[in-house]
Amino acid sequence: MSYYECNLHALPEGSDSPSRLALVAKRLGYAGIIISNHSSSGPVIGTEGAKSVGGIEVAWGTELVAKNPQVLHQKVASMRGRVDFLAVHGGQDKINRAACEDPNVDLLVHPQKDGKKLGVAAAKAAKDNQVAIGLDLGPLIKFRGGSRIRWMNTIQKDLALIRKFDLGLMITAGAYSHLDLRAPRELAALANLLGLEGEVAKDALAFPGSILALNRKKWILPGVELL
Repeated sequence: MSYYECNLHALPEGSDSPSRLALVAKRLGYAGIIISNHSSSGPVIGTEGAKSVGGIEVAWGTELVAKNPQVLHQKVASMRGRVDFLAVHGGQDKINRAACEDPNVDLLVHPQKDGKKLGVAAAKAAKDNQVAIGLDLGPLIKFRGGSRIRWMNTIQKDLALIRKFDLGLMITAGAYSHLDLRAPRELAALANLLGLEGEVAKDALAFPGSILALNRKKWILPGVELL
């Protein structure tokens, strides 16, 4: 099975170049990575250098940041044909729902904020529009004590919704540095602490590769591919 890290942040937002992230991810056992800097952080630095790293796929995405649903939809329409992978920075109920209602969105990342969960309306929309939900395990690694417990409680509620509606799931460490990266087996073990079985976690780590392959196909009309 080929595993992908779907939400990495490189220079200038993160502390490492795309090539450094690719080299470390390759050593950890990934088949590919997706650089998804926030849309508010400016162009990624060092994209040319990443092309020289062999043995691993480096894909380019973005994590869209928007203040309201109207702005979000405008950004999605603008960026869809320019990147391989389109994620949305969640947290607000209105943004979560707008992202899940847009079939051009690939992934809603960290929809939780201040203990709030994903929500049934957003989950239903994600099911209808095939928008995947991101499980960012960075807080599980970094948080301690009560903060970690509260975060885990919120995530487990979201995972219950993901199971109920059979939503697509992707797992990430949300790394801003090569030091934040974790091997696929380590992320699968952390996900298991939240109640995800091993095979489910492995499928979630492989899922981004399928989405990238689908996005790169040339569609003439919905459901009609140009071969």
